[in-house]
Amino acid sequence: MRWRRVSVLTLVINTLWMQNIVTDKDDCKCKIQTLCEPISSSRVVQTEVFAFHREPSNWEEYHWSKITTIVVSGAVEDDFYCLAHSYNVRLVLKADLTMRQLTMTESWMSTKIVLVRTYKMDGIYINVRDKLNKGAQNYHELTRMVIKSASLFRSELPGRQISFSVPWTPNCKNERCFDFLPISYAFDLFIVHSYNILNDMQDGCVAMSSSSYHDVLTGLSDYIKLGVDSRKLVMGVPWFGFDYTCKRFSQAGGCELKNTTRCSYQLGIWIPYKTIIQRLPRSLTGRLWNDDRCTPYFVYMDGKTYHQVWYDDPESISMRSTFLKKLKLGGIGVVKLNGVDHSRTAWATLHAEEMWNALCPP
Repeated sequence: MRWRRVSVLTLVINTLWMQNIVTDKDDCKCKIQTLCEPISSSRVVQTEVFAFHREPSNWEEYHWSKITTIVVSGAVEDDFYCLAHSYNVRLVLKADLTMRQLTMTESWMSTKIVLVRTYKMDGIYINVRDKLNKGAQNYHELTRMVIKSASLFRSELPGRQISFSVPWTPNCKNERCFDFLPISYAFDLFIVHSYNILNDMQDGCVAMSSSSYHDVLTGLSDYIKLGVDSRKLVMGVPWFGFDYTCKRFSQAGGCELKNTTRCSYQLGIWIPYKTIIQRLPRSLTGRLWNDDRCTPYFVYMDGKTYHQVWYDDPESISMRSTFLKKLKLGGIGVVKLNGVDHSRTAWATLHAEEMWNALCPP
């Protein structure tokens, strides 16, 4: 599969508020004035990549030719904006929606529309932050609110992209239950949290991957069985892992975690891929592979305490990226784009290239 054959959306979540921002002034800060014009959602794209960008990074070294959309939380530097648009990369505003805003949907979306116009953005990415169970009092009201928000955005800013954040499965697990099918009709894309599966560990409180191969496949397939257009699904993959502190460790039982009322990946500490591959050579075990979850991991010691690190690397991501063709997905998403070192050192360049290529293997 080649990049030109696959539609991959690169959504990069950028939470930085920077100086020298692009504003709604008539004067365009780009050397080419047309770069300040919005990029239409009707433009045929090649790849979809979803990522959270929470700190400064070498964004000049991103593989811009493989990116189509970057999600930002606010204004960005002029240079960032102009470079993105020079590659026809959309800049999309991240908008968090909560239950408290159920009664003020129009005013909430109107505020977001003003921001999109002000920052000359190319669309919006809506993320519902609150948990919701099927049958809850606000279940149907939330669906109406989300659809109404999408309709208002399209009427005010026609042609701009609108995407929606969804859990790894539509089967109402982990208290993330929406009426997905009617919502899908109102949006261009569903960004699937296929990297965020292990919210409740079912096999005992032991460390394990948060993006099991078979669970990822099952979750995406269930959206399609529900009737969601597969071309609207963007599969999220992590450029990070979790570092678990073991209460007890054994080769047979693995890394047993401390007993809690809610045993999940959140007992681990988030760790970027660039840190993982630096720590790997100093581990006790070297890189190990779990056949059931199709994910790498390793063990190291900090003093007298065992730690187990689960993560995704080029091999595990390449295996999941085959779902693009298998399920005819709309794209793939990178979560934590800055989890990979994009500096210009030979070592960093090699590992970054491997991760980028894993998104769409031959």
